[in-house]
Amino acid sequence: MPSPLLAALLWGTALAQVPAPPPQTPAVAQVVPAVESDSTRILRLQALVEAAEHALEADDEDAAADRADEADVLTADWPLELLKLPEVQALLQRLKDVQDQVGIEEAAETEPGLKAPEEVVTLSGDELRAEQERVKAAEKGATYDYPIDLNDRVLTWVSLFTTTKRGFMENALGRASMYMPMIRQVFAEEGVPADLAYLAVIESGFRNEANSKAKAVGMWQFIRSTGRIYGLNGNAWLEERRDPIKATRAAARYLKRLYQISGDWYLAASSYNAGPLTLDRAIQNVGSRNFWDLARSRWLRTETKNYVPELCAAILVGRNPERYGLRIVPLTPYSYETVAVTSMTSLTVLARCADTDAATLKALNPELLRGSTPPGSYLLRVPPGRAMDCLRQLARMPANKRLDFQNYTIRKGDTLAKVAKRFKLTEEDLLSANDLTAKQFKPGKRLLVPPAPSLALDERDLAAKSAKPKSLGDQPLPPLPVVPRDLAPGEDADKPAPEPRPVPVPPATLAVLPAPVRVRTPTPAIEPPAATRPSEAPAPGPKAKAPAEAPATVRAKPGDTLSKLARTYELSLSELLRLNPEAAKALHPGDEIRLASGATRVKAAPAKVKTAPLAHRVVKGETLAAIARKYDVELGDLRTWNRLKGDRIQVGQKLRVAP
Repeated sequence: MPSPLLAALLWGTALAQVPAPPPQTPAVAQVVPAVESDSTRILRLQALVEAAEHALEADDEDAAADRADEADVLTADWPLELLKLPEVQALLQRLKDVQDQVGIEEAAETEPGLKAPEEVVTLSGDELRAEQERVKAAEKGATYDYPIDLNDRVLTWVSLFTTTKRGFMENALGRASMYMPMIRQVFAEEGVPADLAYLAVIESGFRNEANSKAKAVGMWQFIRSTGRIYGLNGNAWLEERRDPIKATRAAARYLKRLYQISGDWYLAASSYNAGPLTLDRAIQNVGSRNFWDLARSRWLRTETKNYVPELCAAILVGRNPERYGLRIVPLTPYSYETVAVTSMTSLTVLARCADTDAATLKALNPELLRGSTPPGSYLLRVPPGRAMDCLRQLARMPANKRLDFQNYTIRKGDTLAKVAKRFKLTEEDLLSANDLTAKQFKPGKRLLVPPAPSLALDERDLAAKSAKPKSLGDQPLPPLPVVPRDLAPGEDADKPAPEPRPVPVPPATLAVLPAPVRVRTPTPAIEPPAATRPSEAPAPGPKAKAPAEAPATVRAKPGDTLSKLARTYELSLSELLRLNPEAAKALHPGDEIRLASGATRVKAAPAKVKTAPLAHRVVKGETLAAIARKYDVELGDLRTWNRLKGDRIQVGQKLRVAP
């Protein structure tokens, strides 16, 4: 397709302004499908609908949902004339009946993204005007390549992202700083608006391990059938929907295709959420192609009605989070070198060859589902600067040394603790190597047993603790880069920021980014109070200490109320309400609470925080995020220390809460 016509399809340029394309292009683009081709399409749709109905009769809802998804994808690019045929309309109605029964239309993902099923109550009156003024002040003349309407729905989501959903937004944008240079580069290559990168905030919170109730996977939440269409394959060894680069490329091409079909970026985003067929049915019933008309109708579910306002708000807040009062902890951008692994090799072996650890390799290669590369050749990502050493080590390694796992079949009378002790492993190491839970450890199960560590567990912990201060004292770590942002017109690039921030890294420097580091240098703006850090807790003494002066703000923890915080910091409840009027209706974990100057903490920190425990036993009702807040550690560090792929934990599970 000539470039002028492609630009017209992607950016909505009037076709009348585009030079006439060569004769051969219209001949390809305007071909009317033959009758036989339409008949074949209808037969394929009929087969999928019947298969879904048979699966539903057999109480196999998963298979019915898969066939319904495939039917949605099949009809996504059908012309309107074909969709209006009576036999097609009858099949589509049967398909909708199947979807309603298996609950596809009601499936709403609440974690880890933001696709909430409830209707959002919009702002009104003075609140709406105040929020609009705040957004305009934060923009300061900034330009966006995605259309943004500042109506009440968008302003409501801006308010939510900076108040009740503030903690989610800060964490999501922190993870976004790792992937944003790569996403912007891919979107630019595919001709997709760069601001659409913030779609991943709503879909997954920039988590590669995200899974939804509708069986969508990865940062961009592809279902299996759509993923295969755009080149994302999966098997027992790997799942490419979890690969950040491959999935980003697929998402860009899918969004571009949806825009070519609909001609409107709001409709393209809605199709990404609900499916092209669902949106086309809504357009036919409403008689309008304006998203806001569709959002006021009953033909879209609430999640889709909220989707575009959420996206617009995520772009506004994500482009300039500091102007909305958000504090983002930037991460090192995603960078790597590749090594061609010619045969299946254990990640622990590859980690030794690359002079790193298996957790780092798993983070760079999130598509790998097991503790080794798949059979055959595989292009492995390793930290920058480690590829040549890894290749040299692999070239000298015999084939029988590449897999260092042993096979063991669980016998009657074996327990998890007994088997782990036999092979000089921790229980967590054994379960992680086989992707099992403690309940799945049963007689007859065949295990892959990784090699024992060179040091005993306690000795490894002591060695790590003794080496850490020395390495930090030898030389300081380089500052971490932040999310690159566009300067507003007339804004001085050299103007100092309100708080110390590292130097931004532009997307063009992706290929030469520094290697990821596993320890971040704390900055005064984000450093927790010394009294709450487990690693630096003061030793208990016989004399009572004076109450510590409280910080200007504190984060609410699970179980906190305004009354409890007022007692803790010797403040009156009325004073606390005056400083935090937004918390009067509801107080959520992670909310920032402002305190009066001179407030003092009168309650001592819990004794178990002072003793700096190394492990925690999960009790009923606890979540991984709550445990991270309890011990004042990063959620990502907690996953790394315990080799967790997601946030799922079991009651009674033992977690490491310190390096």
